[in-house]
Amino acid sequence: MECVALTGISRQVIRELVENGIRTLEIRSPQNFLALLHSSPGDVIFLTEASGPDIVAGTGGMLTRIREIQVVTHKMVQAGADFYEEREAQAARVQLAMVGHGRVRGVKSFGLGSPTVLDVDEVCYYDAG
Repeated sequence: MECVALTGISRQVIRELVENGIRTLEIRSPQNFLALLHSSPGDVIFLTEASGPDIVAGTGGMLTRIREIQVVTHKMVQAGADFYEEREAQAARVQLAMVGHGRVRGVKSFGLGSPTVLDVDEVCYYDAG
């Protein structure tokens, strides 16, 4: 299946998603933010702890389904006796539901200014016990 990837996701976040089945992330990374702008609720996306340039065939990760996406703006104010500075930064909050484990078959597209798109196979693990 072809899906957009969120890369560089911490092992702890992936572990919490596996344990709870659902997790909300706040994405600030420009590449991942852009990937979410090209996604919609209901889409399946691939999460991996690997960074974008390190993704190759065989890279493992999690298949998740987007439940909700929200773009938020954080306003930061810094002031002193002689200055007042105001800055804004945008982030995307995305709620993800676990679908299963996945493994990259191939990289469809990876480039500056476009989302990372992968060809991913779902991997099934069975308990033989």
